[in-house]
Amino acid sequence: MLRFDLVVVGGGIAGCAAALSAAREGARVALLTRHPDPEESNTRYAQGGIIHPDPDEPPELLIHDILEAGGGEPEAARLLAAEGPELVERLLIEELGVPFDRDEGGALHRTREAAHSTARVIHRRDTTGAAIQEALTRAVLAQEGVQVFAGVRALSLLSGEGGCSGVVALYRGEILGIVGHTVLATGGLGALYRHTTNPPGALGEGIALALRAGARVADLHYVQFHPTALYEKEGERRFLVSEAVRGEGAVLVGEDGEEIVDHPLGSLAPRDVVARVVWSAMAESDPPCVYLDATGHPPGRFAARFPAIYARCREIGIDPERERIPVVPAAHYSCGGVEADANGRTTLEGLWAAGEVARTGLHGANRLASTSLLEGLVWGWRAGRDAASSGCARPPLPLPQIAPPAPAPEAAWRRLREVMWECGGILRTAAGLQRGIEELEELRERYGRTELGSPLLVARAILEGALAEGESRGCHHREDAPVGSGVRGA
Repeated sequence: MLRFDLVVVGGGIAGCAAALSAAREGARVALLTRHPDPEESNTRYAQGGIIHPDPDEPPELLIHDILEAGGGEPEAARLLAAEGPELVERLLIEELGVPFDRDEGGALHRTREAAHSTARVIHRRDTTGAAIQEALTRAVLAQEGVQVFAGVRALSLLSGEGGCSGVVALYRGEILGIVGHTVLATGGLGALYRHTTNPPGALGEGIALALRAGARVADLHYVQFHPTALYEKEGERRFLVSEAVRGEGAVLVGEDGEEIVDHPLGSLAPRDVVARVVWSAMAESDPPCVYLDATGHPPGRFAARFPAIYARCREIGIDPERERIPVVPAAHYSCGGVEADANGRTTLEGLWAAGEVARTGLHGANRLASTSLLEGLVWGWRAGRDAASSGCARPPLPLPQIAPPAPAPEAAWRRLREVMWECGGILRTAAGLQRGIEELEELRERYGRTELGSPLLVARAILEGALAEGESRGCHHREDAPVGSGVRGA
């Protein structure tokens, strides 16, 4: 067995923040990344930016927008607003030098996104996540006390009546026990759906680890669908067209060029509202998509402001400065996850969670745009610091005899994603959810002992949560249920 003070599972913004803060408290840290490239994570693909309000903006305004958007917990919103801006300034800007865009006078450029009352999102063009990830990974690799293990698959938590004391992992063909307090920072679950903006590894495996160990999870059925992913006839992963494009003037239109979103905020209405409008419009269009019209930008500005989006559009033959961009909705972000308190502590002693895998109460039923990176940074930092100050991990349990799961056929993976898209997607019904649960059970009976087992466990929990909630709320929309109160949408 390998012994550390802290084991961090996941190398995105939350995992890196946890590793850095723990190591700076004197802890010996093992950081495990699933991909051989330690920079590969959900964070890497974030386009829009990270919230960093103007210093003159009162914190109460951000708190208001977060709670209006998702109906979450006030304590979590207040914590984010109180600690987030200082941490972004101190760590990302001053220490790590993330090259956020600035105006001609040298001030940070702030843009506005849906359901925000002000422009408070800073960015690096349309590749903000990649810039942040690169800087954080570089810092982690240089940090004394942190050892990075890339290309590791966590198979289970070392857990029992005394709590969690580490993980069992597959590394370079060997089964290893890695002992220490444990932080789950494994990202989300969007890749369970047929159409998603997430990388292939976003299968909810951290949630499956926690479920099997007995930690409590909540709100998994609040899956946010982004309304503007690039429409391509082939392929299931969708390239995200950032909300910042609409924040800077683009509008959603139908084939006739008329704006399709009938809302006081127009195309910058809350995400769940826009996603449902787009979904409905797609049923009446051929091809099945709508269009994002950004042709109002001055020549050259779109390419300069959104170079990654511009390049991807040109690859499929679209010039966004002259032509409308075809877009469709896709699964984007999970608002629920492993229950975690203000310090990332879960209901299982010795286990913390941070980032998209965690349910901190911040998002409620609908995430406010660009809170994700900031939540990962704040809760990752707090979780690492708290775990490092919690003394030694409990004595390790005997290493269980675990074999790596066998591969599952591609047809089974495809059917899982189709079931989730058809039965647990943008518009849901009790009958559809029940049918989806039954189909997942059939898949479990055949493939539950393969690598499909963990994704099936999480997928079923999503559908069961959606079936149990007898109203529409936030990004969970039941066609056969009334709309709940207290959530405007994000």
